[in-house]
Amino acid sequence: MTTAVSPTPPTKSRILIGSCGSLDLTMLPFYLRAIKDSIDCNLSLMLTPNAVRFVNTDTLALLVDRLIHSDRPEHWSTDKPGRIAAEHDLLAVLPTTANTLSGVANGSSQNRLTTVILAADFPVLFFPVMGGPMWEKASVQRNVTQIRGDGYEVFQPVWREHNDPHLQKVHGHHSLPEPSDVVEIIRSRLPNAD
Repeated sequence: MTTAVSPTPPTKSRILIGSCGSLDLTMLPFYLRAIKDSIDCNLSLMLTPNAVRFVNTDTLALLVDRLIHSDRPEHWSTDKPGRIAAEHDLLAVLPTTANTLSGVANGSSQNRLTTVILAADFPVLFFPVMGGPMWEKASVQRNVTQIRGDGYEVFQPVWREHNDPHLQKVHGHHSLPEPSDVVEIIRSRLPNAD
């Protein structure tokens, strides 16, 4: 008598989004929704301590399978950086600030996100955002060159203009690509991508 063997169900991709403190975080829900709608995945979100100041974590928790947003030691029993890295296939840092680029370029473990990046043995993608002239600064470009040399991908930001009520003028900054573009980049870098 032969026993029928059930095929192994396909494994979902395990995507980790790391987010840094930036005004572009207000657009993050659109990116999370686009990823969940387009890729069959388990989606985790890790916020840096500065990022938590920009967003409502309860709202973001509704859009992901797992939210990690504290660097407090009592949470490390379930959210150790090495364990987080082992539980994911890809990390996309969006938005990425100049501060995080500097930390990664110098091998710093300044917070749990940069520590996970150091522990990662899978693709890590950076989507920088920053004020107008900041992206062109020699120090920022030096950090980008170092990060790329270390084997990570850093994507060119998109120039956007918006009305800044504090400056009372239209102000430009380097921002995230469209959600659909980010989805395609992530999809193409997943280990099981066709």
